[in-house]
Amino acid sequence: MRLKIKNIGMISDANVSLDGLTIIAGENDTGKSTVGKILFCLIKSVSRYQEDFSESKLHKIEDILDSLYFSIRRNVQITNEEDLNNLRHMFSLENYIIFEENVFIDSLKEYIKKLDIEKENYQLYSDLIDRVATILAEPEDKNKYIQSALNKVFRSEFDSQIIKHHCEMGKIELYEDELQLLDICIDEKNKISLSPKCQPLYFNDATFIETPLILNNHDLLLRATTGLNTTKSTSRRLGVPYTTLHIKDLFDKLKEKIYDFLLFDDESNSLGAKISSLINGELIYDPQENDFKYIKANSKLSIKNTATGIKSFGILQILAEQGFLTEKSFLILDEPEIHLHPKWQLKYAELISFLVTQNIPVLVTSHSPYMIEALQKYTQKSEEKVNFYLADNNNIDKINNDNSETLATIFEKLSEPFEEFEILEEENF
Repeated sequence: MRLKIKNIGMISDANVSLDGLTIIAGENDTGKSTVGKILFCLIKSVSRYQEDFSESKLHKIEDILDSLYFSIRRNVQITNEEDLNNLRHMFSLENYIIFEENVFIDSLKEYIKKLDIEKENYQLYSDLIDRVATILAEPEDKNKYIQSALNKVFRSEFDSQIIKHHCEMGKIELYEDELQLLDICIDEKNKISLSPKCQPLYFNDATFIETPLILNNHDLLLRATTGLNTTKSTSRRLGVPYTTLHIKDLFDKLKEKIYDFLLFDDESNSLGAKISSLINGELIYDPQENDFKYIKANSKLSIKNTATGIKSFGILQILAEQGFLTEKSFLILDEPEIHLHPKWQLKYAELISFLVTQNIPVLVTSHSPYMIEALQKYTQKSEEKVNFYLADNNNIDKINNDNSETLATIFEKLSEPFEEFEILEEENF
């Protein structure tokens, strides 16, 4: 898969291959994270459009059912409590969910036939029921709902500024070989338009890990909302914490176990088992205490009293054991080295390499020479597909990685602080 970006966030131009392991190196404030956020938004939007479509249908149907219920209650003399409850149930979404669509429509028509109502009201109610049937039969406008989802998801991630400052137009394209999957334009008002020739994506989920400190804020994130549900100003008025979609998405995955199987058949080789051995324990979410816990030997510690490095490894452990790391789910790691000692950076790089050997696609952004060189060594050893890029001057350029000298450009850029140390040392002596 290949992602082309023009004038989005801090990026002027990028053309990034997303096969196996993709590594984007560079200093802070060069647009590295933007690539991961865009990829996350694209996969999440396409995977949730069906949900938006269903929600829109249900909302329209619920409005009509409510109109029917209140009109019948006003115009028909129903005083018996049981009959009133039956009326409420008949014209409710719960009743719609129970029956097949055609059975539901027929049951509503049979119900109003039995009511003592005037002819004109009967015709009105019959027309409204026909309207419900029409909505249920509406064809799915896939492009419309993907575009709607794109606008919601990008708003949640980028707030009100998606395109690059002072630019009139931004563009995002996604390819599979030469087949264009998505063609997206963003105008100066940050409104997203999607070409009608969009194609299905192989990936059905993405997980973006920005910081392990997410585990410390579980009490806030339990109540937090995103741009998918409300606006930032509305959430503030309601006293509800507001966060980006990728943070809420990760938190929900970590606290809610949805699968009862491990990702890998051989438990001794699984990522979860590898991490348990590395950190001498495991991380769990305790629903009784609404807290993440680190279990080591016979002790159980609150995550707030646990080293940040333990949190970094523990997040991967939970995601693996709960089935969220698969070959159809993209894992995006934003500067994972930040909270890790250089020795643990190497261990983390080894785990990333192991994931790639299990056909799990990974995108890593990094400014650590330790992490980048370790990823190069481990992927060379496993012979997995890897692409290196350098983010610099608002562009993201591919680095040829065919031999041991290929990353010289990256290391030269990231070694500038060491050159400053040499200058200071010369000045002091």
